[in-house]
Amino acid sequence: MADALDINRVQMNRILNGESFPKPGLLKRIFDYFSVGARILLKPLSVLEAEEHQVGQPNYKTILDYALYGRNYFIEQDGLTDILPNGIHLLMRPSFMWRNEIWVGLLRIFDRDGTRFMRGIDPVAPGMVRSDLTPICVREYRGTLLKSTEALSIFYAMRMPNTVLGVDHFSIRSWSSHGCLLGRCMIMSNANPIGKNVVPLILQPLEQNTSEILRAARLSGFRSLDDIPRRYREYLKSDGL
Repeated sequence: MADALDINRVQMNRILNGESFPKPGLLKRIFDYFSVGARILLKPLSVLEAEEHQVGQPNYKTILDYALYGRNYFIEQDGLTDILPNGIHLLMRPSFMWRNEIWVGLLRIFDRDGTRFMRGIDPVAPGMVRSDLTPICVREYRGTLLKSTEALSIFYAMRMPNTVLGVDHFSIRSWSSHGCLLGRCMIMSNANPIGKNVVPLILQPLEQNTSEILRAARLSGFRSLDDIPRRYREYLKSDGL
């Protein structure tokens, strides 16, 4: 972040520790980096989120009733929390961009307005250094959790210059036998250099404590199959790696 804002780490640490306050020019760069406005300093976050939800919110009820035959497939905020609780979890699949690479990332499950949602950040691509990184907001993807017979799906969109939609579909039965959710990931995008659209996918729910989350975070990125814990390899190899 310091590189993206064109300041040194000492100055960044002073700001984070409350020892210094950014001047107007730097403050604007910080707002742009996180895609927020100056109002975030003036009002509590809960108030701003409530205002954003109320202003300009279209009525989707008629559209969704037509598309989903009047049925509600969204997972309520107390649904499936025994398998996938709110918090940070680990996701693994073969890469859509590089052959023989495993994409490993973290996603967050949370509740909003009575429905369960997810948010994640694409890991840093191979060969990139910190100064090359695009802003976090560009690598963000968001989705909602959907239910079907003995299955869990996540429908999401990615905030990229190219429109990318994706569906992650998991069998709930795999939880009792494997301790994780096994499924398939499908993306709908023309930006697919190796011609894959469907790959095996593993969602590993984590105990919500610092040590386990940090251990999973150290694994995130693009990895070779040998770097992946042995218990996940055979399923990921079903892609032909």
